[in-house]
Amino acid sequence: MKTHSLNGSWQCRQRPHGDWFEGTVPGGVYTDLVAAGEIPDPYDEDNELDLQWVGKTDWEYRREFEIDETLVEQDRVTLRCEGVDTVATICINETDIGETSNMHRIYEFDVTDALEIGTNEISVVFDSPVEYAIEQRDAYSHEVPVTQYPVEQPARNFIRKAQCHYGWDWGPCLPTVGIYRDIELIGHAEPRITYVKPQQDHDGNGVELTAVVGVDSPTNGEYAVTVSIAGSETTERREIAAGESELAVSVTVDDPERWWPRGYGDQPLYDCTVAIDGADSATTRVGFRDISVVREVDGENAESFSFEVNGVAVFAKGANWIPIDAMYGGVSTDRYDQLLESAAEANMNTIRIWGGGYYENDYFYERCDELGLLVWQDFMFACSLYPADDTFVENVTGEVRDQVRRLASHPSIALWCGNNENEWGLEHGWYGDRTDSEVLFDEYDRLFESALADVVAEEDPTRRYWPSSPSSGIEATDPQNPAKGDIHYWDVWHGGKPFADYLTVEPRFVSEFGYQSFPSIELLETVVPEESLNPTDPLMEHHQRHPDGNGLILARMADHFRIPFDFADFVYLSQLQQGFAIKTAVEHWRRLKPYSMGAIFWQLNDLWPVASWSSIEYGGGWKALQYMAKRFFEDVLVSFHDDPDEESLELWVTSDVTDSIEGTVELDAIAFDGGVLASRSIDVTLDELESKRVATVSPAFADVPTESYLLRATLSADDYTGRNTAFFEPFKHLDLPGADVDVTVEGDTVTLESDDAALFVALSAPALAGHFSDNYVHLTPGETRTVSFTGEADGDELASTLGVTHLEDTY
Repeated sequence: MKTHSLNGSWQCRQRPHGDWFEGTVPGGVYTDLVAAGEIPDPYDEDNELDLQWVGKTDWEYRREFEIDETLVEQDRVTLRCEGVDTVATICINETDIGETSNMHRIYEFDVTDALEIGTNEISVVFDSPVEYAIEQRDAYSHEVPVTQYPVEQPARNFIRKAQCHYGWDWGPCLPTVGIYRDIELIGHAEPRITYVKPQQDHDGNGVELTAVVGVDSPTNGEYAVTVSIAGSETTERREIAAGESELAVSVTVDDPERWWPRGYGDQPLYDCTVAIDGADSATTRVGFRDISVVREVDGENAESFSFEVNGVAVFAKGANWIPIDAMYGGVSTDRYDQLLESAAEANMNTIRIWGGGYYENDYFYERCDELGLLVWQDFMFACSLYPADDTFVENVTGEVRDQVRRLASHPSIALWCGNNENEWGLEHGWYGDRTDSEVLFDEYDRLFESALADVVAEEDPTRRYWPSSPSSGIEATDPQNPAKGDIHYWDVWHGGKPFADYLTVEPRFVSEFGYQSFPSIELLETVVPEESLNPTDPLMEHHQRHPDGNGLILARMADHFRIPFDFADFVYLSQLQQGFAIKTAVEHWRRLKPYSMGAIFWQLNDLWPVASWSSIEYGGGWKALQYMAKRFFEDVLVSFHDDPDEESLELWVTSDVTDSIEGTVELDAIAFDGGVLASRSIDVTLDELESKRVATVSPAFADVPTESYLLRATLSADDYTGRNTAFFEPFKHLDLPGADVDVTVEGDTVTLESDDAALFVALSAPALAGHFSDNYVHLTPGETRTVSFTGEADGDELASTLGVTHLEDTY
């Protein structure tokens, strides 16, 4: 078999007669236009608004390539396109060889007769995605409703393209085109392996692994097929017919090491090699694990919902993932490493790939396998209804088949989900009273409860298909039922309810909830001028896509903090507020285990500089929420339950470890300007995976005004430690002294010490890429805290750029 990559330098132009400029594959037209100096950066100020013409335009990419007889003389030469965005016609040497209409499909075309020895030319002509979608919408038999956003182009639900390319309430409207993944020629005279799906059957300590192998062969023949893994090997002779086919060979592995989600064990990965003798071979990494979604009826219209891995119930702790960049050209693996390693460092074990973007590249899933991050995988449908005629259904079932075959080998993938919020919108009347509602329900059922479910059942019977998020299951009609399935809880943000409302909700699994904050001033200064650094400045509002976002941030800020007069203080408090909101929810839902078994907040990352729900801003900087997540997602959590209807606080310890633990919690009341006012030592014993209340604390614990001290609980239990802090008053009512925080830098180590209590002490190093091991910490009087900086900087560089602030600075 011979391969020839067509990645690299191409030429690009606006159709039909624009000048050619340099383009890059993999890449996209917006990135290429910026690099060529043809347009300004769409992220700067409000340039996006003036660049909508790009998505309304036809584009062409072309390149020449040289091939020799070793490729041309193969029995068959296939052009494999792993990602073409979206509607395109492909020509080689002026011969049409195929068309594409789905960004999410893997296309292969027989180009045997189109190639010549020597110089060849390939061209890819892209139709305007905006105009194509409108044409498809207008030709359809009836209106299909779609959710709208502040800056958008119409009819996104009629094109199989990343839905967020059309704008969202956290992202720009940049409907790009391009060859965004690998493109190559493959020549072969013998059978070629197109995919491998290792399916596992666990029986005691042994595992029977069945390698389901896709094959493309130019001729009929009999071949020896060998599967080897972990020292075990099986060879069987098989007849392979010309064309596309599938075969399966099983091998038994005795007592392999099991793969676990992060926090529950290690992530051993084994090479599984499938070889067709004398033809082709493929190696896939396999993690041996048994995974299921447990749904057990435990009441009237009530049912559990949890991941179980290797027989152990896993509390899913994590965040939602959106595409890394609105302009996907030039996104490096380093950016994937930074985000996914940050998730694992923050004690997350689950990432939900949201359905309005695209199926991630292979590297993403490989890193999740290595890091122990379970993947909740949405299919790419979001916040809309979709057509369901034969043409559309055939297109999207092909898409799902391609992606399940590509991704099924990854042990990290826990569940396939049909869509994001489509069922919720349909069942809860997002689109108003309609005379054609019965048609819309029928089309929804055909697409998400039949067609896609059938594909998953055929291609990957080892995993659960979940029809939508949120949902109570295919058989149910009540998405957002907290007693069943998963929910998205948005009453605090979208509904404007106080943070204490989280404490009234007892869900099985929350796959979305969130609260907004602003990114760092340093990031904002890269896209808006200094004089526009004000929340209500028109350019700042352009980088705040939620229509009521700033108002919601300010409304709750008045509940908890003193309203600042300085923009830097506003940004700082917005991040504290975001972290405090999510901390309130996560700690509460973790305390409810095993009734509640998942808390996946919205969202991990941003795809441009914007005020949003992310815990990591565009470019990789950690917000306060990411640091707080590292603490509230700890394997063993000590937390306070602050019931607004009760004066006292409850102290809880929650364990996600599979061993029993025994130790103590030291409870201290500490004056802001002095020492320890009261102390108590509490013995703690927990069974595996247990959560329980261990003490109650009243305001009388310390005989001083409640605005003058904090409560600190410090856990020490076997190999686990933890700390949490509580207050009997809102932050705005605390009588904080003007603490002096002393900072010492030695290499990458920063030591903090304060004379009086300093709350939410925040370190920043704006000129350096990286983050601290801990941040936004509380310092009690005389306490010393040491943290390290992760990034490429020496001590002098770190010291010269280091900044520090704390809550009293905003008073």
